Amino acid sequence: MSGDSVTIVITRIVRHGCEEAFERTVRDWIPKSVEFSGHQGALMLKPPTGGREYGAVLRFSSQRLWREFEESPEYQAFLDRIRPYLEESPRVAAVTGMEAWFRWSSETLPPPIWKMAIVTWVGVCLTVGVLGVLLGPAMSDWPWFANLLAMNTAVVAVLTWVVMPLLTWTSRSWLQTKRPASAGTVEPA
Repeated sequence: MSGDSVTIVITRIVRHGCEEAFERTVRDWIPKSVEFSGHQGALMLKPPTGGREYGAVLRFSSQRLWREFEESPEYQAFLDRIRPYLEESPRVAAVTGMEAWFRWSSETLPPPIWKMAIVTWVGVCLTVGVLGVLLGPAMSDWPWFANLLAMNTAVVAVLTWVVMPLLTWTSRSWLQTKRPASAGTVEPA
């Protein structure tokens, strides 16, 4: 459906020695990018020490607004600015729903359900534990129903926009399997 929110996952391999310039250009662009209609936030993921594969997770309120953003002169100018820093063309995948946490590109197979369950379980445990410690005392005298709604809202928001993108990024080598060369690519739904 065109009205459903969409998550865009972009991975870029930066040329050796261009990391600092790339990061500076991206940092300058983010405040401008979130002003676009329908933009619901961006999470930038830096590679581990010695790595050069950067990730970006963008959320838009609809596929149409993502396309408008993607085709905008401002975004095209940003892409032109970072192009010299990249080793190859970026990989871009648009996903909706929970699969947004686990689908990275058309070159990899989706992880098995048991792996997704383990990563999700770790994310839920971390999020509930930390938010329980941080928010629990402030909400202890709230009515149980208000406490339940507020805590679950916080858990879902933190899982969706912080914890799961970080967990799936850090565990991507364990989660992903390269698609066999003979297999055709399948675009995410």
